[in-house]
Amino acid sequence: MLESIIDSVKGQLVANLTEKTGLGAQQAEASVPLAKESITEGITSALSGGNFSNILNMVERASGQGSTGGNLTNNAVYQTIAGNFVGKLTSRLGIPDNVAQKVSSVALPFIMSHLASKTRQAGDTDEVDQGSLMSVLGLDSGGLLGKVGGMFGKKDDDGDDGNDGGGLGGALGGFLK
Repeated sequence: MLESIIDSVKGQLVANLTEKTGLGAQQAEASVPLAKESITEGITSALSGGNFSNILNMVERASGQGSTGGNLTNNAVYQTIAGNFVGKLTSRLGIPDNVAQKVSSVALPFIMSHLASKTRQAGDTDEVDQGSLMSVLGLDSGGLLGKVGGMFGKKDDDGDDGNDGGGLGGALGGFLK
């Protein structure tokens, strides 16, 4: 799902990056898959650590909900994603750190706001909640939680180790499509 969200806004994102950060179109275009990769890795890491509440908090903040509204920078999952993204921009694209920071501050909130919008649309209300976020990520809450629990030795509903369909990687397969 993240891929389809990014694909649907890629042209606008590239235009924003070139306008607001001074990147050339080619570097801006090359940064988009790195953003997707960084977000996927950050969410996967948070899920494997049992930290779904911080993912939900990040998406709530991106939607302007929650006690701090749109302040993403205080969210631990977002900080991990942003740090990873900046590292990829500097190491893979050779972008200077100060420019990479600026690219991160433009691209990630833009993508997160679109993820939040899709999450709000998926729910019964116009709010970000666990069920709607799980739906947007392409995962049912019981299946995902069983898979994450299985990684830590918890048995899922069918009594095995929770690794039906390839464990967390299998569970996140729908997220990447």
